[in-house]
Amino acid sequence: MKKLIHAAIIAAVSATPTLAANVNLVDGDTIKIGRKTIRIVEIDTPETYKPRCEAELVKGLAAKQRLRQLLDAGNVTYEPTGTDRYRRTLAHVFADGVNVGSVLIAEGYALPYRPGADAKLERLRAWCGPDAQL
Repeated sequence: MKKLIHAAIIAAVSATPTLAANVNLVDGDTIKIGRKTIRIVEIDTPETYKPRCEAELVKGLAAKQRLRQLLDAGNVTYEPTGTDRYRRTLAHVFADGVNVGSVLIAEGYALPYRPGADAKLERLRAWCGPDAQL
């Protein structure tokens, strides 16, 4: 019963539209709404905090800028799917009903997230070139 109440509260809060002006960007795949940090699930964008090459930084900043544009299109909502090891909420994020993660992938700003070192290296090489190493 306690889990059902908790799930209902989370669903109600996340379904409440947030104005884009109240959403802060951490990077191209992570946002903050109030004190809650939300990692957009199923995508990965290039790093801006500790990029491994200049091209990754440039691409990461472009992804962050595009995410801002998408979020500015309308009310922001999210559907939580869990939490990660950093205690961030994993969620599908929507702006005016549009899944921003799907748009970022379709437009080439993000890659689909797959776990594991091989997948991580593949993403890094997409951003930094074929000779990039972890």
